[in-house]
Amino acid sequence: MAWYSEDQPEVLNFIVVGNHYSGHDLLRSSLSAHPSMVCHGNLLHCDEETRRTLHEDYFGDSGKVPSWYLPKLISVEHYLNNKVFDNNVNDEKAVGVQLSYANFIKNDLWDYADQKCRSGDFCILHMTRNPVACFVDVEQNRPKKSRKNTPLQFAPSWVSEIDPHELTTFVREHLANEIKINRVCGDRAVISYHELIRDLKGSLKQIFDFLEVPYSPACVPNSKQIDMRDIRSRIGNWQQLLDELPLDVLDMLESPTLF
Repeated sequence: MAWYSEDQPEVLNFIVVGNHYSGHDLLRSSLSAHPSMVCHGNLLHCDEETRRTLHEDYFGDSGKVPSWYLPKLISVEHYLNNKVFDNNVNDEKAVGVQLSYANFIKNDLWDYADQKCRSGDFCILHMTRNPVACFVDVEQNRPKKSRKNTPLQFAPSWVSEIDPHELTTFVREHLANEIKINRVCGDRAVISYHELIRDLKGSLKQIFDFLEVPYSPACVPNSKQIDMRDIRSRIGNWQQLLDELPLDVLDMLESPTLF
């Protein structure tokens, strides 16, 4: 039994997916700035209060009957179809949802995305970034009390020692998920983080062409908000990583996309 309506949807539905710190937050906020579309934040977030806040920021107060995603009361597929994708409050022409790899996998959305893609008027915007860069940002944005690796003595707070084993596990999982996402839906656009930040306006124009939505200059974010600091300058044990990482992960470390 299909999870989607057999009627053709009136608006384009899409999912923005990427790993943590892959740039999918930047892409989501840029798309949401368009006057004719909305891209919701992570409505399937693991924290219920966050899910509620993100839901009610757009749909309004739920009242006595919760309408945000509650796993015990509603399936992910029903929530996305009937409370998000088919509920464009401001008559937007395109409605999207941002999801991390972790939430895509946790909620087992492979079949759902495949069926939505087959139904038409649905696509995936896959935000990709060098996994080493994602890992460095994940590590450096942990609450300080929970970090396993403390910053180098006398070094700035944005310089960290990276555990080679943890980095290897993260990179391999990231690359495996990247491949799976690219196989799940034929109608997709793959957006590289390093290309997006090098040419925000040009990249966004290409994305809107793909979505068949007219480009709006309101979607270009303030570039000052983007951290352009070289990832290499944020790793305190660079030589150790060069010496200890396996070849497949070392390729990512030495790639020109590492920023």
